[in-house]
Amino acid sequence: MVKLLIATAFVALMPGLTPAVAADSSPEAQCSAAKNLQLATFDMKVASADHVKDKGPAHCLVSGSFEHRTGADGKPYAIGFSIALPDNWSGRFLVQGGGGLNGVVRPAVGDVASGGKNALSRGFAVISHDSGHKGEAWDTSFRADQIATLNFAGWSVEKVTALGKALVAAYYGKSADRSYFAGCSTGGREAMASAQRFPTLFDGIIAGAPAMRTSRSNMSLAAKNVAMNKISPASADSAPDRSKAFSDGDRDLVLKGILKSCDGLDGLEDGMIANPGACKFDPASLVCPAGKADGCLTKQQADIVAETFSPTLDASGRPAYVAFPYDTGVMSTTDPIPGLMRFDDKRNRQFKNNAMSFDVDDAVEKADIGDPQQRLINADQWTDLSSFATRGSKIIFFHGVSDPWFSSNDTVGFFNRMSAATKTGKRVEDWAKLYLVPGMSHCSGGPAGLDQFDMLTKLIDWVEKDEAPRSVEASGKAFPNRTRPLCPYPLHAQYKGEGNADNAASFECRNN
Repeated sequence: MVKLLIATAFVALMPGLTPAVAADSSPEAQCSAAKNLQLATFDMKVASADHVKDKGPAHCLVSGSFEHRTGADGKPYAIGFSIALPDNWSGRFLVQGGGGLNGVVRPAVGDVASGGKNALSRGFAVISHDSGHKGEAWDTSFRADQIATLNFAGWSVEKVTALGKALVAAYYGKSADRSYFAGCSTGGREAMASAQRFPTLFDGIIAGAPAMRTSRSNMSLAAKNVAMNKISPASADSAPDRSKAFSDGDRDLVLKGILKSCDGLDGLEDGMIANPGACKFDPASLVCPAGKADGCLTKQQADIVAETFSPTLDASGRPAYVAFPYDTGVMSTTDPIPGLMRFDDKRNRQFKNNAMSFDVDDAVEKADIGDPQQRLINADQWTDLSSFATRGSKIIFFHGVSDPWFSSNDTVGFFNRMSAATKTGKRVEDWAKLYLVPGMSHCSGGPAGLDQFDMLTKLIDWVEKDEAPRSVEASGKAFPNRTRPLCPYPLHAQYKGEGNADNAASFECRNN
């Protein structure tokens, strides 16, 4: 057990604190003393400091806020945080990424890509935060304030990291040996932005399904939804009824067509598409030869399927957003976020979009010129990570191929551009890896996705032992007792031709 030296740290950081406050060296007493902790240069207010024994490993959970101010909109702002400080500290520190538009402080556990054993249970000190504003779900009102928007764009990560490192040093009497970041979606964007804008902040980063340019991805989804509106019959209120654009049988037909074309490309027909780069499904192959009938699609339907997975093009024919890959989760209604083709699902953020026309160029102009805040929030442009790579830091990207919000092809595109732009004399594989997760939806789930994998251990070993990760074993509820290797891009898992088809050992990583 790491010996806690909080008494010394408190005396150093809090002039006037009597030694009697920390005379009891028990973890409970040390945690209680943290309620009075103050840090130089931070206007930190500690709301609570509780010693927790019944939720994971014993730890001190300190919650509070800092950077208190009144915003330009007259509202009060502060960066809220929670930090979990385990009794048995490993010497490691992790900043946990956010989600959506943030606005809430999530439990500080560090569970992204941790394979069921989160960072806190490994002895990490873990900090979580709200990025500097309060708000539920998709509340964008914070964007009326400049600092709140800058904090959401990524600057809160730098501030919270500085605070977290100071808290760790104060609580344990020593600085963290290594610092990590792990996040998915908005947290994935924050991960990218940290490597781009603050290249010396972390030793290791995990960036999952990064929301790197939501202005473009949302635009693309709106365009696809409108295309489906055009072939949907009108409902009683005259709005397009997208539930009738495709019957359940039609949707099943499309999914079976995708599997027929692409499932066996990895050497095994197993309900998964492990080689999405080679998948060349053609929806036209499902068109009825003469009129609509069971077991085939109309040409209109086939065209909509093709458009849904194709790049969204501007008037000149250039891609305004990349294509989505054909995969097994595209018709899903079992996940919190419906599959890409399920614009009829009420949980789909496009559900209330009943427009019958869409101007891609106008949408792009509004996103790229009319919204300078969003351009700063986006993390898709800066590709030179030379300082990050040169200092020895490592980054692991992952992305579910069935993600219906952000195309995994966009992360592949960024990874390729980053690889070309970063000039260090090092091979990209010496500091960066990308893993595509077949069948996985947005950050997790997917009816045929194996969404449990431990990239955190791989990252730790890479950072601390210089052991570069190769394949990462994945499992999940979709296929109990099945494991598969996730391979570093551009490789994919290929069945060796013999051995247990449910065992990762029967597969190897190959290039196309």
